[in-house]
Amino acid sequence: MHFVAQVLAERMRFLWNGPEDLPRNLKLEWRFVAVRWLGIACLAPVLLLAHLPFERLVAAYLVLVVATIYNAGLQRVMPRRSHWLANGYLSTLGDGLLDVAMVIVGGGFDSPFYFILFTVTLAAAMRYGYGPSLGVALLYVSADGIGYLVAQQPIGGPFVFRSLLLPLTTVLAGYLREQAQQAEAALQERLRQSNALNEATAALGASLELDAVLRAAVGATAQFFGSPNAVLQASSGLNGLAAALPEPMYYTGDGRSKAERSLERLCRQYAQRGMSSRTDDGLITIDSLPTREQVIVLELALPTRQISLATLAVAVPSSVTTTLDSDILDAFVERITLAVENASLYRTLADRSQDLQRAYSDLATAHQELLSVDEMKTNFLANVSHELRTPLTSIRSFSELLMAYEDDPKVQKEFLHIISTESERLTRLVNDVLDISRIEAGHMDWKMDSIDTSELLRDLSRAFAALVSLAQLTFEVQIDDDLAPIHGDGDRLHQVMANLLNNAMKFTHPGGTIVLRGELVDDEEVHVSVSDTGIGVASADQERIFEKFQQVGDTLTDKPRGTGLGLAICRDIVEHHRGRMWIDSTPGDGSIFTVALPAGAMALERAA
Repeated sequence: MHFVAQVLAERMRFLWNGPEDLPRNLKLEWRFVAVRWLGIACLAPVLLLAHLPFERLVAAYLVLVVATIYNAGLQRVMPRRSHWLANGYLSTLGDGLLDVAMVIVGGGFDSPFYFILFTVTLAAAMRYGYGPSLGVALLYVSADGIGYLVAQQPIGGPFVFRSLLLPLTTVLAGYLREQAQQAEAALQERLRQSNALNEATAALGASLELDAVLRAAVGATAQFFGSPNAVLQASSGLNGLAAALPEPMYYTGDGRSKAERSLERLCRQYAQRGMSSRTDDGLITIDSLPTREQVIVLELALPTRQISLATLAVAVPSSVTTTLDSDILDAFVERITLAVENASLYRTLADRSQDLQRAYSDLATAHQELLSVDEMKTNFLANVSHELRTPLTSIRSFSELLMAYEDDPKVQKEFLHIISTESERLTRLVNDVLDISRIEAGHMDWKMDSIDTSELLRDLSRAFAALVSLAQLTFEVQIDDDLAPIHGDGDRLHQVMANLLNNAMKFTHPGGTIVLRGELVDDEEVHVSVSDTGIGVASADQERIFEKFQQVGDTLTDKPRGTGLGLAICRDIVEHHRGRMWIDSTPGDGSIFTVALPAGAMALERAA
């Protein structure tokens, strides 16, 4: 049963709509065929109720048979010879002849069969409108009147009623056709505008890159309004788009043409106005140029209407502003606004993502540095603990021994010397820790003044000459006579040079040589260097030795020779004097530590 109903439904749809490949201009003709089948099916049993004489009844059924053959022929020919029936003239003529024949057979214009003529006039009105359909109606009225005149019958109320009703019905049918055509034309125009909207904005979703989306927005605006000139200007607000697009963006030109310059000025005017004078319905404004050419100004604002992104200005023909629907324009502005906002958000997210990646990288680097610092501090604590424990143990031990040797002055003097030496060592360790802490905290007391570099180095050489000799080393001093003065803290610079000489003495075996050299380079810098013939420093360690708490060598087998702060303190002092410090060393051949300080006026200029 369900299958039968489905087949009947498909058959009825075919009878009403016709084949799928049927041309659109024949859809009405095909439905007229369906209406004829309905009329034939209804009229066939109704003829038996018309009480017609036998001869007329047979003639009426003969007309129905001809109508059936005619309708079947139209249905068969229509898909194959569509051009025969495209204008409807053949079918209108056939309908008229069959209806007139049925009216004559049924008893003439005074019989109820007269109303069959309404089908022809209505069909003509649906095909051709007012004029042709009224012509057909008046033709029938004229034929009806001629019949009265030929029969010499008086014209009565039925004739007048028929003569008025038939044209009136035809006019109403023509009006309905006109309204249907207007609705269809509006629908087609709406469809055309929708297609234009889709085509113009299709490129907006091709990319999320801000520059590409802005160019697509300008191009879509020009394409949508059919104009060769369009300009986009970012609004002067806190939306981030103005920074990304400081200059206007043009559709095809570069802003040199008169039209583009006029659009740019108008666009800037609206862009600078921003949110101050725009109402909720002011996203689309029609303005004009000095040349009286109309301009459509589109303000791209977020749905909340709190932030204005950009302003688009496009020159258009006057006809465009009257044919485009307001909701199509609103949809166009909304699509472009959303595309620009999405691209702007994507750019912001990309920037934030890069910032987060950089922050993560910085945090990872800082974490590694913290781990390194923690390791250095651990080593420092171990070294300082060892270095502090050694002099403290010596001081305590020899103090106890000193008390046991009260009657031996020679032994007491030796023990007191050891205690004094270890106390000085302990003092140096504590001073190093305090110095590095004060420098890093910015609490170091600097006493800056002009320093005679030659005198500073010669005083230093005299102080270390005896110590170097006791260490069984050769000490050479090479100081230029014309060495320029420097601006700095003499005590701190003395501390730097003394530390370098002490290190040279520590790491140079007896019989070696230490050289203190001072020279002027390019009249701008004083270079002070301390070279030795000691054990040297490996290239991998030459940067590390200037870091805090760092000591090179194997601390498991070699006794640490300090806290690892001396060179770090020296580097900070030198950098405070706007100078540089570096090492040139080869393991086994010795090292050269060089300090470069600005000389004379250059020192004061760098200090300023």
